[in-house]
Amino acid sequence: MNARLIFKATGLLVVTLCASGWLGCAWLGKPHIKKGKELNAPTTINPVDTALKLHVADAVTVRLDLAAGREEHIKVVDEYGNIELPFVGKIKIVDLTPTQAQDEIYKLYVPKYYTYLTVTVQAQSSQRIIYLMGEVRQPGATPYREDMTVWRTIVALGGFNEYADRRHLVLTRGNKQMCIDCVDIERNPEKDIPLHPGDMLKVPRLMF
Repeated sequence: MNARLIFKATGLLVVTLCASGWLGCAWLGKPHIKKGKELNAPTTINPVDTALKLHVADAVTVRLDLAAGREEHIKVVDEYGNIELPFVGKIKIVDLTPTQAQDEIYKLYVPKYYTYLTVTVQAQSSQRIIYLMGEVRQPGATPYREDMTVWRTIVALGGFNEYADRRHLVLTRGNKQMCIDCVDIERNPEKDIPLHPGDMLKVPRLMF
């Protein structure tokens, strides 16, 4: 057998082996793809931007546009991820975007309470807001003013409720926390602590 016949026979063997899947497909210039259940169809994942999601201690404005007029509620997402609205009570909105929160609120109101309703949820900037949470008469977000202090803010918003632990308030500022004794401040007003924009003040419950 001469060299030409040997080369031709070798080429035919390579083509046969490639076609039967024994050799890598690079030989023929096309990728070898298995068919059947072993391969899953490619999926496109479009994750929600986590920067848009609502978090614990976020202040949100919930606007309810009704046939009879408009209601606006400024709420702070509590430590359990909830806000509270008229009629429907607590609603879990943590880890939702404002648009997703709107949909959840709408479904709770319509058609059980209203036939016409437009819901708008907006996250408030934390830069000019004070958050008051826990065992107080009026928990929520309040606009910051230059003269705000721990004691004056609590008094202005209705004071403590009957379950409040007045000696162990927690003031969170950025990544730092401070324990505050409001009984001591009430007796010694000069110890009152000024508040800064974005501060979160939590009043814990008494442990009976």
